Amino acid sequence: MNNEQTSFCSLFISHFSLSTKRLFSALFLLALLATAVRETLDPDMWWHLRAGEFVLQNGLPRQDVFSFTVPHHAWVTHEWLSQLFMWLVYRAGGFSGLILVFAGLIALTFWLVYRVCAGRPYLAGFVTLWAAFAAAIVWGVRPQIFNLLLTAVFFFILEKVRAGANARWLWLLPPLTALWANLHSGYLLGVVLLATVAIGEAGQRIFAANFTNFTKKKILIRVIREIRGEKLFPVTAVSFLAAALNPAGPGLWLYPFQTLGSPAMQAYIQEWQSPNFHNPIFWPFAGLIFLGVLAWVFGGRRPSLTELLLFLGTAAAGLLSARHIPLFAIAAAPIISRHLADALAGTRFDLLVDPPQTAVPRRLALLNWAVLGLMGLAVLAWTAVKISGNETAVAARYPAAAVDYLETSGLAQQPGYNSYNWGGYLIWRGIPVFVDGRADVYGDAFLFTYLQTFQATPQWRQPLAMYDVAYVLMERGSPLTAVLAADPDWQEVYADGLAQVFVNEKLTINNEQ
Repeated sequence: MNNEQTSFCSLFISHFSLSTKRLFSALFLLALLATAVRETLDPDMWWHLRAGEFVLQNGLPRQDVFSFTVPHHAWVTHEWLSQLFMWLVYRAGGFSGLILVFAGLIALTFWLVYRVCAGRPYLAGFVTLWAAFAAAIVWGVRPQIFNLLLTAVFFFILEKVRAGANARWLWLLPPLTALWANLHSGYLLGVVLLATVAIGEAGQRIFAANFTNFTKKKILIRVIREIRGEKLFPVTAVSFLAAALNPAGPGLWLYPFQTLGSPAMQAYIQEWQSPNFHNPIFWPFAGLIFLGVLAWVFGGRRPSLTELLLFLGTAAAGLLSARHIPLFAIAAAPIISRHLADALAGTRFDLLVDPPQTAVPRRLALLNWAVLGLMGLAVLAWTAVKISGNETAVAARYPAAAVDYLETSGLAQQPGYNSYNWGGYLIWRGIPVFVDGRADVYGDAFLFTYLQTFQATPQWRQPLAMYDVAYVLMERGSPLTAVLAADPDWQEVYADGLAQVFVNEKLTINNEQ
């Protein structure tokens, strides 16, 4: 190496010195990106894309436009902005673009969580990565990712203000709530979060106050003063009002409660059910709860009222519905890291909490850059493998060949009964569906009618007759296909390793005529 090259390397290292701490942070971010890269397998992604296309071409739909069963049902398109975003990304970059963009949104979400965790980079990285694994059950190309991102943004702003940043930053939250209300009805998470923190902060000051020799009147005045003085209460109120700035207007205030109160959704949609801890995908969630309890037991201080409300409230929500586990992961990570930092301070593990700043030798800096480069190449290779295998993964999950048969045989133009999980894919292929993942559009009464056939009850024929169903497309080996195979009025006309198609010849002939 000549003198000029040596001088350049020395200059580069001096200006871009990569310490071990910085290397860890960079590797942590790359690990987030790698784990967030997922194939486009979410069953609702397909109709979200078509909805985004419809919004771009025709404006917001007011009634269902994808099914032949409930075209008169109202459709509150509370995710219209997410759907439009997804469609525009797809038009620009196809499924590869969707995979990359949503992986970036997920990585950004947990990078924000990491930035408000104590003990950066090592302890914070460990806790945040654990939280990310717990939340990974809902990752994918879906509007719900905006719920995670905006929840993390809210926490980021709240934690920064509590740490001493200008309280004016809180007034970013109402416009963010308005944006959130157009991305997903989960905006209520943000409002509840603000209210919880406001109650916790005011309550903490009230409980800490010395009311010795106070009359009941003075105590009441002091409590009112503390509540009025909590700056988050007006921010919460304005944020709630700002959520009405959406196409559905104030009606969206009630929409989340209608979803949460749906018996059919709660009983039959897996994400809305309680986590089954026999399934290993829920073990990181259980471990995160246990880690939080350990941090409180061995930490040097008691948790504040705000921390108790956030941790216990979101943990309870996650235990009631797996869909809410990511909310707990985002809320709990900063709390756990603070108390773990207290527990480890002054012990032999103190380096994980507060590693010293040391000069980086030239050789170590070069080695760190080499490690980072190799990790970057590994992540690129992993991403390329995921993207190149996406079509194969989709074909293994969705009935592409069966739908090809429906189109070539002419059955696609006739009313058919389909699997709930495949409805979105049929919409993507331009086929009117019996049902799909928009449970809120169909309503409980219709969903129970659908299940009457799907579960092969004694009355399974009634819904098929009610809607003049000419064919059935169902997962191979399901209870319904066994019943159809034994019924003389139905004949199997297509089968592969994934799907089966049965036709009612009488109805098919009548529909053709």
